[in-house]
Amino acid sequence: MTNTMNVKAFFNFYIRYLNTFMILAIALGGLLGYLAPEMALTLGFPGDLFIRALKILIVPIIFISMLAGILGLEKGNELGRVGLKTFTYYMVTTALAVITGLIAVNIIQPGKSETFHLTPPPIEATSTAQQGGLLKVVMNVVPENIVQAAATGNVLGIIFFAIFLGVALRHAAGDELPVVARPVAVLFDALIWMVDRVMVIAPFGIVGLIAPLVAETVLSNDFAELGVEIQWYFATVMSGLLIHGVITLPLLLFLSKVNPIRFFLAMFPAVSTAFSTASSAATLPVTIDSLQSRAGVPEKYAGFVAPLGATVNMDGTAIYEAVAALFIANIYGIDLTFSQQCIIFLTATFSAIGAAGIPGAGLIMMTMILSAVGLPEDGIKLIVVVDRILDMVRTGLN
Repeated sequence: MTNTMNVKAFFNFYIRYLNTFMILAIALGGLLGYLAPEMALTLGFPGDLFIRALKILIVPIIFISMLAGILGLEKGNELGRVGLKTFTYYMVTTALAVITGLIAVNIIQPGKSETFHLTPPPIEATSTAQQGGLLKVVMNVVPENIVQAAATGNVLGIIFFAIFLGVALRHAAGDELPVVARPVAVLFDALIWMVDRVMVIAPFGIVGLIAPLVAETVLSNDFAELGVEIQWYFATVMSGLLIHGVITLPLLLFLSKVNPIRFFLAMFPAVSTAFSTASSAATLPVTIDSLQSRAGVPEKYAGFVAPLGATVNMDGTAIYEAVAALFIANIYGIDLTFSQQCIIFLTATFSAIGAAGIPGAGLIMMTMILSAVGLPEDGIKLIVVVDRILDMVRTGLN
């Protein structure tokens, strides 16, 4: 009995300080790769297992979260004007965030070097989304086979089908919509539970991702150059987050005749909680309280807009995904065409809307975006080094 209590107490301690363990895992992986590169090359198993566990959740998370969001749009009988404006605002700000990220990464060009780039690993299959030009991209939004779309990484097709099905269910259910929406919401909660459990192995996975990466670069004498490029990637993401948070969003508030500084101060408890927890979902109670008691937003609006925002308003995640995708392409010496960057724009916009408001959700979506434009998923090893810090900052922006 005592041993069981001790194990439970340790597990609760581990979960409580998971962020700290993930940061320690980054340091440990780096040290092992640098000090014992030969041994570190054999430690890739937990990293590969972690990535596989994330990948298995990609299609369910995207499909169910989009479906749950659409079915949950109704709050009493207020879907109409408020729902449409809210969803439109979230779509526009997310699109602006992706554009900001793409502009920043094309100007700064992290990972782009005439003297250094990594050799891309072989890609098992090319996604349907990246074959052909822009017209092909548009065609793939409406897939011929939804199962095939899921198998080949046609994310836009999955999102389209989820939206189409959600609208159809709303129409068919009529007054019985809550009866239909409840099972979908429960299924979404179950997926969130699964993601939480996958994140339990994140520290081990991070060691398994970083140690071999550092070892490979140490043995090839590219360690210093790779470190510089990752610093540029970090700076690019931070620049995009800063521009969107200090210029774009305050400008939208100003145009809406809301004082940006006063509103930020009112929402500071929510922003600081989001930063410390890296979870929009965990921050939701603080967000609603700040909206109502500090920002003066009526309860009926705060109770509708905030939960929807915690699910679909992921501007920080959108910026990170756009920058990360192009950084990985640059570091592997892969030139992306204009149509491929359009795919990144569309996929990052919709995947950010479909991202769960929990720590690590960005990594799940990142594997999907890389697949959509035919980039090696091994590139995640590069960005996971600084992902935890960026996750905290982008969640604050979300």
